[in-house]
Amino acid sequence: MITQLRQTTTKNNFISKLKTTLASSLLLLSSQASYAANALGHFSQTYTAAEIHADLTQWENWLHSTHPDLTHSIDDIDAFYAQIAALRSSITTPMTGEALWRELAKLNATMADGHLSFSAGKYAQWREWVANGARLFPFEIAIKSERLFIKSKLGGEASPYQGQQITNINGTPASEVLSALLQRTEGDNLAFRKALLSLRFPMIYRMQYGQQDNFEVTLATENTSTTLSLSALNIAPHSIKVKPFEHYFNLQLLEDQQAILTVKSFGWDEPKKYFQFMEQAFKKIKANNTQHLLIDISENTGGDDIYWMDGILKYIAQQAYKQGSHYIGKILAKYRDPGEVIGSVVTGSLTRMIQPEKNHSLLYTGKVSVITGPLTYSSAVLFANTIQDHQFAKLIGTPTGGRSTQSGGIQFLTLKNTQLSAVAPRFVLARPSGEKQMTPVQPDIALTHDYLDDTSLIKQALTQKL
Repeated sequence: MITQLRQTTTKNNFISKLKTTLASSLLLLSSQASYAANALGHFSQTYTAAEIHADLTQWENWLHSTHPDLTHSIDDIDAFYAQIAALRSSITTPMTGEALWRELAKLNATMADGHLSFSAGKYAQWREWVANGARLFPFEIAIKSERLFIKSKLGGEASPYQGQQITNINGTPASEVLSALLQRTEGDNLAFRKALLSLRFPMIYRMQYGQQDNFEVTLATENTSTTLSLSALNIAPHSIKVKPFEHYFNLQLLEDQQAILTVKSFGWDEPKKYFQFMEQAFKKIKANNTQHLLIDISENTGGDDIYWMDGILKYIAQQAYKQGSHYIGKILAKYRDPGEVIGSVVTGSLTRMIQPEKNHSLLYTGKVSVITGPLTYSSAVLFANTIQDHQFAKLIGTPTGGRSTQSGGIQFLTLKNTQLSAVAPRFVLARPSGEKQMTPVQPDIALTHDYLDDTSLIKQALTQKL
């Protein structure tokens, strides 16, 4: 009997241990599945210190062989190199790509150029990661007066908390969160970095603070505060969703002989569709006897100059123009002209004047206003420069996101080991007037941008007596 009892007890202990082992295994598998669902591709992989140092060397060599003059945007070049040296010295153990990005991206604010940065991942990659289960901060954010506000639910749906200020996220004051994320967001100036971060907040927060399954979000109210307990959401942020042509390009004909031509990009995968749209738009503008045309580029982050030359100025320019003046550039092998030495820096001036099509049947001769905003950048800044210097229209809105003297001809690099991506320009171009203006393009008529209302600039522009 005693022997039987011992055998039973031993069997029960074995079964108990087996259950415990199975439970532990299931928990581990569940944890691994959760990790896999929240993994961010190459950012979630671990790399040796040697691999990272090799990538840093690759990036530095590429940067110096691509950029014509780093002092264009970097105020203290010695501090910049010291920052890189300190970063190198600090990397002595393996790191994940995500942890490495946090360190490298500190250079983004130092480099102070939207065309010179380390990327937190392409939108297409983020769409894939979210589709595979990655979960993110549950709100879309607007940044206003150094504070965080809820703009909507993640993905763009309305939220009952819209417009409320966030003061704390998971125990960290919102001011500290904002400071950390802005340092790692690229851009010529603080206004542009804020505008970009507002679009990317859920992704950049995830990169900076890692996977968070739950959030304690404190909201400020008039006399007290409220803390929300929320789960991370497996929803694509609004900014990374694939949007139709009409989102970027559309024409609104208004009853008072005004029209709004919205152009959110100077690029499209089907150029023919874009140019056909512009031709049809100006036919409608003429047929409607439009007296005041507002061209909205307040959310246009750039593209290719040909899109505004042949898509807009073709229909409104009444005198010869050029899109810039003095330039400095680096000669790269794939762009080398006969007699040029690869790697050399050249300077010069644009002299060719582009002639207007004065006899064009759709030439618009009415009043034109161009609306600029904090996201107006790159080729859109060159368009604003050209509009203002040649007096084709009045600029109204806020200062542009990019400085008037723009870098361009951007090149891309994927680091060999970590697969992190970087971007750098190969030339710098001054505005047509020849003035080397290192500040944003200033509008002729200043408006106030309400970051919680995407239509705020249009609403104000329509009330101006121009």
